[in-house]
Amino acid sequence: MVFRTLCAVALTLSLLVGLSCEQALAREVQTVTLIDLSSDDRAAREITHDVARALKRMKDVRYRAVEESLNIGAEDMQRNNVRSAVSLLRTGKKRLQTKDYDDAAEELESAVTGLMNAFAHCPDQKLVTDVFIFSGVALVKSGQRKLASQAFERAVSYHPKRRPDLSKWGSKVQNLYQKARDKVLLKDQVTWEVRTEPQNAEVWVNGRYFGLSPTFVRSFSGVQFIRLYKAGMARHGKIVNVRTENKVVNLKLKAAKRKPAYDALLESFSEVFDGAVEPNDFSEAQGLLVAPSAVLVYSTGSREKMTVQLAYANLSGRQVVKRVSKTIKWLRRDKKTVERLVQELFKAPDLPKFAPRQVRTDSVFKKWWFWTAVGAVAAGATTAAVLLSRTSEVPAEYGPGQGGIEIRF
Repeated sequence: MVFRTLCAVALTLSLLVGLSCEQALAREVQTVTLIDLSSDDRAAREITHDVARALKRMKDVRYRAVEESLNIGAEDMQRNNVRSAVSLLRTGKKRLQTKDYDDAAEELESAVTGLMNAFAHCPDQKLVTDVFIFSGVALVKSGQRKLASQAFERAVSYHPKRRPDLSKWGSKVQNLYQKARDKVLLKDQVTWEVRTEPQNAEVWVNGRYFGLSPTFVRSFSGVQFIRLYKAGMARHGKIVNVRTENKVVNLKLKAAKRKPAYDALLESFSEVFDGAVEPNDFSEAQGLLVAPSAVLVYSTGSREKMTVQLAYANLSGRQVVKRVSKTIKWLRRDKKTVERLVQELFKAPDLPKFAPRQVRTDSVFKKWWFWTAVGAVAAGATTAAVLLSRTSEVPAEYGPGQGGIEIRF
């Protein structure tokens, strides 16, 4: 009976502790996309870019740009090249570890070839520089110093601020990489311009954001890796060689395969800040953008007085959870203000305080109700054990088979 009592107490402890642990679980990372309802105005698009920047910096958010979803089916080659590069980089590293340098160089060179046509489609741009760098490492180890130097120069050109730790691979690799880096960074700087059709596309050059097109770029002369992004348009990457001042690079963006559906979606969400959205529109947005939730942004006004409205929509739950708005001056970029507004959007609502005392955060084992429950279980189990262990006090004449009846109250 003592064993049964202990089992009952243990069961109660496990149930209550499990409930406490479940409540203490950290919030899961959620995938969020961004829907821009603003007009194609430069100031409004700048704000949208900074909203996306704030979402990317949030720890519990995985940001998914609409460009990743709207051209599915028309970017199969680029997407396959990216997936192949991830696999080849993994196997190339393993071959470097086992000192199979020739095969490592061959596989990593294949990854480089694929990414040269797909670098703008990589969700993680660190992958591109990693492939370039490890290709150079493998080429050094396989005795191909000239090709290795070119690979390192390509890596530095793609992301000049990246400083990889190559000490693991020896002094030859380190010294050759440093020479390649110096060669790129000691080149003359040139100013040139990027123009796009349509305008107001995000312009990224060599790992840096330079604003919306048309925009001027200041960089080291030589190879330039240009990435262009605009909602509703296909992602675009271009490699150009700029050696002189005032060069103009004109680029044309193609409409994404699902742009008509996206335009219809924007129209259906046009009155979201007035609460007029059909539940089915949320489901369509989730299917089109491949994300369970979205932040909607709507910026209006002039640079002297911009009204920024944000809404957090649970697409899978088919409802708008929260809305915030703020009027700001946008004479120049104000990333901090936009970041605070996004944080406010994701902030949980404050609960009303009915008493001045603070909410206790001590352990569940210090709660009175916990030990009351444990005591009740233990007392019940003990009482049952005692009653079951007592011998019968029924007189012999009333025992089984004697014909007597005993009635107790």
